[in-house]
Amino acid sequence: MLFILPVFNMVFFIVKEKEQRVKESMRMMGMSDFPYWMSWFVYYTIINFVTSFLATLTLSINVFPNSNYFYVFLSIWLYGEAIFGEIVMIQALFSRS
Repeated sequence: MLFILPVFNMVFFIVKEKEQRVKESMRMMGMSDFPYWMSWFVYYTIINFVTSFLATLTLSINVFPNSNYFYVFLSIWLYGEAIFGEIVMIQALFSRS
């Protein structure tokens, strides 16, 4: 439930860029695919870090008081990073935002 809004927004914005042909314009200016996708990855990682940190604070205090905070954070953060691969796969299915 925690990652529904970020996933929806990321898919929407990536598909919107695809619809506006931003990536193709950057290719014409000489940029390769790696910096394009790396920028999305860094953007999502920052959002994922903040979300995971806030979820860790909430869960560690209320739900898992005897657990190691680092392991709780790591499991939430790694799950969020795995969702980025799903975002890249899902956006390929859409042509219009």
